Amino acid sequence: MKKEKLFEILVIVAIMAGAAYAAFSDAHNFPNRWFTRDDAYYYFKVAQNISEGLGSTFDGVNLANGYHPLWLLVNIPIFALARFDLVLPLRILLLLMGAIHAATAIFLYRLISRVLSEIAGIFVATFWAFSLYIHATVAQFGLETGITAFSIVLFLYVFEGMERKRRKKDLERKEIIKLALLGVLVIFSRLDTVFLILLFGLYLVFRATSMRYFLLSDILGIVFITFASFIFRVGMKEYYVYGEMALTMTLISIVVTLPLFYFLGLYRHSGNEPVLSLVKRIIFSVSVASAISAVLLLVLQLAGFVGSFPRSVLLIIWGIMLLWVALTRFGVRYLSVAREREKQAPLELFKEKWKNWLSEGITYFGIVGAALGLYMLFNKAVFGTTSPVSGQVKRWWGSLGGNVYGGAAKRKYTFFGLDTQAETDFNAWGLFSKFAIWLRDNLIKWIGYSDQDAAYWQLFSIIVMLILVILLLSRKRTIRASVHFGLLPLFVGSVVQVISYHATGYSAAKEWYWVSQLVFTLLLLALLLDILIRHLMTISPSAYTIAYFATVFLAIFWAKENYTHLAQLMPYDVEHDGHRYMEILAVVEENTKAGSLIGMTGGGNLGYFIEDRTIVNMDGLINSHEYFLLHKEGRGDEHFAAMGMDYVFVNPNLLMDMPYLGEYEERLGEPIANYRKKAVVKFYE
Repeated sequence: MKKEKLFEILVIVAIMAGAAYAAFSDAHNFPNRWFTRDDAYYYFKVAQNISEGLGSTFDGVNLANGYHPLWLLVNIPIFALARFDLVLPLRILLLLMGAIHAATAIFLYRLISRVLSEIAGIFVATFWAFSLYIHATVAQFGLETGITAFSIVLFLYVFEGMERKRRKKDLERKEIIKLALLGVLVIFSRLDTVFLILLFGLYLVFRATSMRYFLLSDILGIVFITFASFIFRVGMKEYYVYGEMALTMTLISIVVTLPLFYFLGLYRHSGNEPVLSLVKRIIFSVSVASAISAVLLLVLQLAGFVGSFPRSVLLIIWGIMLLWVALTRFGVRYLSVAREREKQAPLELFKEKWKNWLSEGITYFGIVGAALGLYMLFNKAVFGTTSPVSGQVKRWWGSLGGNVYGGAAKRKYTFFGLDTQAETDFNAWGLFSKFAIWLRDNLIKWIGYSDQDAAYWQLFSIIVMLILVILLLSRKRTIRASVHFGLLPLFVGSVVQVISYHATGYSAAKEWYWVSQLVFTLLLLALLLDILIRHLMTISPSAYTIAYFATVFLAIFWAKENYTHLAQLMPYDVEHDGHRYMEILAVVEENTKAGSLIGMTGGGNLGYFIEDRTIVNMDGLINSHEYFLLHKEGRGDEHFAAMGMDYVFVNPNLLMDMPYLGEYEERLGEPIANYRKKAVVKFYE
C-alpha cells in the first residue's frame, strides 16, 4: 500500500474513532456538551418539521427561511428519525460531521501535497483533523460550517487540477461547468461565499493574462480603500451615518474603474513599458476613474438618489488608490518571474479574446447566477422575501445603534475582521489573531508591557513582515503555489465577505461565519512551512528528516489532546435517570400548560426537546418575514396575539431595551417561575 493511502486511512480512522466515541456516549451529553449552539437547533427543528410534512417552519405555524439551504437538505432525512427518538438523529449527525471533517482533511492533504510537498500536506491535514480550535469552530456544534469548509476545499482541489491542466492545453466547456456547479455547492453551503465564487469566476475566465491578478487586486483596493477612507475621515462612531453612501460609492467605483483601467492599459503586464511611462499611465488612469466616479456621485446626489457625504473622502480615495495601483503594478514588475507577458494592446487583445471570455463567462456566471436566481425566486414565492430573514434581522439590529445583540463593529480594526481580543465574533482571521494574541499575552507576562492593544499591533506587524520575508526566499515557489491554490481570489473574497457584513452595520456575527479565512490561513501556513523546510535543506540535508519526525510528533500530540478533550466532553455512564435532557425543560414544562404556545428569544434547543408545547421564536431569526416586518414597527406582540400565544420565556430586562422596547408593555403578567436570568411570564391577548 502506498504511504499516501496509508496516511489517508489513518486520518479517517483516527477522526471517525473519536466521532464514534462521542456519538455513542450518554444522551444527556448531546444538548449540554456537544450541540450547544441554539442556531444548530434551528436546522434540526425545521428539518424535523419538513420531514413530518409541516413545511419549512420552526414552530409549525410560521414559514421560516433563516438557514443556509445545503445543510438543511442534509439534515432532513436524518431528523425524520426524531419522531422515534430525539437523540438518535444527533448521534447520526455527529458521525456524519466526523466523516465530512475527515473528507476535508483528506482533500487538504491531497491539494497541498500536489502543489507543495507531502510533509506540508501531512502537517496541515493533521492540524485540521485534531486542532481543538478547528474542532470547536467547524466540527462540533452541528452548524453548516463543516460542509462549507468541505465545499470550499473540494472547489479549490478541482480548481487546482484545472489550473495544472491548462498549462498543457486549454480547458473544455464541461470543466467550466463542473467548477461552476461546485461553486453553486459552495454558495448554498453558506450564502455569503457568493463573493468568493464570483471572484474565482473572474480569475478563471481571464486566465493566461495579467488581468486575472490586476482585476482582483483592484477590486480589493477599491473595496478596502473606500470604506477605510470613510472611517478615517468621519471616525467609527459616525461611520454608519454614511454606510449606505460608502457602499454606493464602492459599487460605482468598481463599475467605472475596472473597464477604464483595461482600455487605458493598466491590465497589461507592467514589465512591458518604461518606468516613467508606467507612472504617467497610473496617475492618468486613476485620476480619470476617480473624476468620473465623483461626477456620477454628485449627479446622483443632485437628483436625490444618494445622500450627502464629506467631499474630502474623494481626495483621500484618489490619493490612496494611486499608491495602491502603483504598488501592485511595480510589485508585479519587479517580483514576477512569469515568462508570459502580453505584448498586444488592450483593444487588440479584446478583439482576439472577447468571444472566448464571453462564452466562458456566460457558462460559469450563467450557472451560478441561474442557481442563485432560482433560489431567490423560490424564497420570494414561498416566504415572501428573496433572502434568509435571519440576515435581514441582524442587519436591522446593526442599524439600531447601541449594543443590540452586541451591536455593529465599533472599532476600526474589527470592521475589517481583526480584533485584539481572542473571544470575539468579529475576529474573522481567528487562527492568525489567536496566535498573535497568545504570543502577546505570554510576552507581556515576561516583559511586563502594559498596553495590550499596542503590543498586539506591534507583534502583528512583525509577523506580517516575517511572512513576507519567508515568501520572498523563494519567489518562484510562492507565485506558483499562490496561483495553483487560488490564494488571491481566496484572500480577496474573504476580505470582501467580512466588509460586506460591516458595510451598513451587522449585529451578532458568529465565529463560524469565517470559513474561507480559515482555509486561506492554513494554505498560507503550508506554503510558509514548505519554503522554510526547503531553505533549511540547502543548509543541512537532514532538515527534511527532522521536519518529518517533528510533524509526526506534533500530529500525535494534537491527536492525544483531541482524544483527551473528547473523553472529558462526552463522558459515559453518568446517572441521569428521571431527569429531562436539560434543566430548563423541567422549569418550562412544570410552569406551563400542555399544548401551550411559548414565545422565546432564541429557543432553538428548547423548541427541539420540549414536549407537548410549541416554542415560537421572538427575535425573528427563525420566524416569518411577516413577523419581522411587524417587529420592526414595534408590533410583534400583535403577531403573537393573533397566534394565541400563552406564555413567554425570556429575560424581562431584555424586553426593556431595543429592539423590544415598548412592544410588550401591556401584554405580560408577573413572572410565574424563574430560571437564571429568564422568567416564565403569562402572555395576554
